[in-house]
Amino acid sequence: MNLEEYIESKRNAKKRIPSEIRERWNSRILTRGLHEMGEAGAIQYLADYGKGIGTPKVVSLALCAESEGYPEMAQGFWRKAFELETGQKTPLPEISAGETPRQSAKKTSAATPLPILVPELPAHLQPGRIVTMQPVDAPYDRSHYIENPDFWGQPKRDGHRLVVIATPTQIYYQSRSTRLREQPSIEINQALLSAANQWGVFILDGELYYRSASGSEHRTGAQAATANIALGKAMIQPVPVCAIFKALFLERDLAAEPEAARIEAGAKIGETLPSSLFEVVPTARTAEEKAALALKQQSEEREGEIWLRRDCTYTGGKDSRNCPMVRTKYSLELDLLIAELIPTDSAYRPFHSIIVAQEIEGRLLPRGSVGTGFSLADMREIARRHAGNPGGVKITVRAQGLTESGKLLHGRFLGFCEESDTL
Repeated sequence: MNLEEYIESKRNAKKRIPSEIRERWNSRILTRGLHEMGEAGAIQYLADYGKGIGTPKVVSLALCAESEGYPEMAQGFWRKAFELETGQKTPLPEISAGETPRQSAKKTSAATPLPILVPELPAHLQPGRIVTMQPVDAPYDRSHYIENPDFWGQPKRDGHRLVVIATPTQIYYQSRSTRLREQPSIEINQALLSAANQWGVFILDGELYYRSASGSEHRTGAQAATANIALGKAMIQPVPVCAIFKALFLERDLAAEPEAARIEAGAKIGETLPSSLFEVVPTARTAEEKAALALKQQSEEREGEIWLRRDCTYTGGKDSRNCPMVRTKYSLELDLLIAELIPTDSAYRPFHSIIVAQEIEGRLLPRGSVGTGFSLADMREIARRHAGNPGGVKITVRAQGLTESGKLLHGRFLGFCEESDTL
């Protein structure tokens, strides 16, 4: 088998690109401009992050690069995957004397530029191209951020990241992985169209969650529906809610401006949207407000808080060096692979519990089992997805921490990871 035959066989057998690969594309490749370097960009990525990397992950990187419109970079990943799987090496493209890899890539690139969907917006804020700013785990205790006037606080919401690009005629919804997705509801879409006719083109950065009949927040509509059943209100449908963190565009590009300006613009738009469908996430600015935020989050058994440097610019991906956006948690939340389903003697349940593992630097670390948090409908869907893709289904689990042996402490199923929701 030669390289071309190998690539074709992998394309024919391809599955959905994992969310972790999309996230690495956003945080490691786009932010460094590696995608513009052609094959040299793939070589540089593998040199920096590819120690012990497995073939499936390299194949996924190649498929991701192709889907984003960068076939030259994909070729570099394909060569590496072919070498890992077959042991055969293929010759690398030549670079002319005096040329940098980036110059060579630009000269030879045949990639088709991505379309401009919204003429009023710059290229980096086009639908499907917005790399969201991601929080990192806080290097200090929450008291540091409460007392530091440079940081403002927001409650951490339990949903999926959602970027809204609104125009007077069309609304685009983008996930954290840059995928465009369907509208959450007709009512939300109509409200955003009305707002765009008032404000003009705008972009909101936020989170989508589902509200039950009691007002509790849930990551998915199915979880909110289960809560309604427990309340004896099974006929009441869950309500999708868009939580607004900030705005990235309102009359101008706000990415290079201070975080305070983005939060103010987001609140300005949010105040004109119906509160039954949208929430302007409150921002704590003073030490007293921040202390009250932390107390409220803890007393209500919420996830935790997000702390933002009020003068920071909007930088896509995670910034572990400068830490302009950090999170403090009251519990541990992990995205884990389903390794095995433990069978049960019950005729009504498809399994007893889930054995899970965490992928770290190409290795799978056992994290114990999860036996709660899912409804019967959830269990059937888990079993269906696992049967169709053994070892490839990822779920989000919340726990009180890890034991000394690295196992989950009271792990609870929250839902499927973002990229798994349509498998």
